[in-house]
Amino acid sequence: PTNSDNRAINLRLAPILSKNGGALGKLYPIFFLGGGGIVGSGKQYFSYISARDAARAIVHVMEKDSLKGPVNLVAPTPATNADFTHALGKILKRPTIIPLPAFAVKLMFGEMGEEMLLGGVKAAPKKLLKSGFEFQHETIEDALQSAVDESI
Repeated sequence: PTNSDNRAINLRLAPILSKNGGALGKLYPIFFLGGGGIVGSGKQYFSYISARDAARAIVHVMEKDSLKGPVNLVAPTPATNADFTHALGKILKRPTIIPLPAFAVKLMFGEMGEEMLLGGVKAAPKKLLKSGFEFQHETIEDALQSAVDESI
């Protein structure tokens, strides 16, 4: 039971892009060494958010009394795995010609890899945008560049 003066917020976080952890943390060294490529079919959608936008969005949600219930913390521009692969290769100035088949994803990344890299989710930040939040990293290329440049 909640007091009528309190509000409940359910933050639904997309994978936060960081070269220091998560899926990007595992893929970064592979791509950096020139071994990156499309995962599975490459057509699956990949929801994401930059670390900076995630932190800013959390503060925004806490400060906006009008926001309640489920709120998607996800970048506004959907990307496929092929988009992700192209963008990361471009940022790192590395080729992206070596595909990563589904069975290899399952071996290397386990359940997390299956869900995040092969499953595909196309979420939208409707409530966040409607409340006035402005993303600094709207595209996969911007979010990846931020992750590569991060010094945390």
